[in-house]
Amino acid sequence: MLKNWKKVSLATVLLSGLVLGACGNGSDGEGGSGDVTITYGIWDKIQQPGMEAIAEAFEAENPGIDVKVEVTPWDQYWTKLEAGAKGESMPDVFWMHSNEIAKYATGGVLMDLSETYANSEVTSLDHFPEELVELYSADDALYGIPKDYDTIALWYNKTLFDAAGVAYPDETWTWDTMLAAAQTLNDPDNGVYGILAPLNRQEGYHNFIFQNGGYVLSDDKTESGFRLDETIEAVQWYADLSVKHGVSPTQSQFAENTNLSFFQSGRGAMGFFGSWMTGEMANNDYTAANADVAPLPQGKQAGTIFNGLANSVAASTENEEAALKFVEFLGTEEAMRLQGENGAAIPAYEGTEETFVNAYSQFNMQVYVDQMANAYIKPYSAETARWEDVENNALMPVFDGTTTVKDVAADIVAGVEEVLANEK
Repeated sequence: MLKNWKKVSLATVLLSGLVLGACGNGSDGEGGSGDVTITYGIWDKIQQPGMEAIAEAFEAENPGIDVKVEVTPWDQYWTKLEAGAKGESMPDVFWMHSNEIAKYATGGVLMDLSETYANSEVTSLDHFPEELVELYSADDALYGIPKDYDTIALWYNKTLFDAAGVAYPDETWTWDTMLAAAQTLNDPDNGVYGILAPLNRQEGYHNFIFQNGGYVLSDDKTESGFRLDETIEAVQWYADLSVKHGVSPTQSQFAENTNLSFFQSGRGAMGFFGSWMTGEMANNDYTAANADVAPLPQGKQAGTIFNGLANSVAASTENEEAALKFVEFLGTEEAMRLQGENGAAIPAYEGTEETFVNAYSQFNMQVYVDQMANAYIKPYSAETARWEDVENNALMPVFDGTTTVKDVAADIVAGVEEVLANEK
């Protein structure tokens, strides 16, 4: 388990608020009578049917406990959760993200789930990727149960490929193969670009860094990978898809149209998307009819970023017994299969991935699962969002074509390593 994480400033604020009141929305507190209602906070409406299916299965096995799934859009989710942690209201059980876990794992905000899973007769931590268990742990305590995992793949427009006479991408593709195909497919006069390469870490240049033998953060989380030529070279190659080769829209164009909107309107022949975007592709008439998915092209080696969400429990829930029963159920094979069958996400429970693959049989979903063989956990530290901002701000002029990665690398190193040093 991870140890010695710095107790960030938010933790003090959160802890002070926890004493102000109860966070659960249950109909009865501990010791009450009648049915209990617990809330389950999520942020993705596309996944709502899957989460509700799990809730219904749990309710059938646990008469007297009702689960209310509450959807709050991502942009408001964390603001609402922080306010809830300060004492207004907080879901009994809720989704947790790798960027936020360090803030909420300190100060007594989240319940330690170690004992629940150590004593469980229906599931075990052994069924989940070790990296995800570690990610949601701190100081020998478990603050989140892995819910799913995701990898990154290359989506492509079959119609545009067919019209240009270009063979579909496959596992043999390299960076050079992809660039050559993008140049053939590129038709900016008609608003069509060979590939979509916005300034994006998880779905973009971080994958190329690992494929080129570099890294984003050192293993001990003290150094930035922008000290390495391999990292600098990979990010510049990715940025050059736009600034040098012109096969990707510019960053100003991406400011007006998202990566997804370009692809779903037929204006991008290829794009990098995480497995969590599959529902968006399936629910869009254009991409449902014209798109498919292939492995990421390889650099010096194969590689993809992988990440995953977790389910956490509020330490101040009024419905502790019911919340713990539900979070235990969320980690069972039954619940994970329901998640996959409803097309919510790739279940984190080993051996249930095929449910997600089969839910989207119109696409080659096996690609996402197979890429776990060459996956690197999404770079994180106690204050991930802070050093990500450093990277992002320094690279903006690179992706605008006004400077190079080499020229800003020292600034990235200084800024990122200052954040990392202050975490200790």
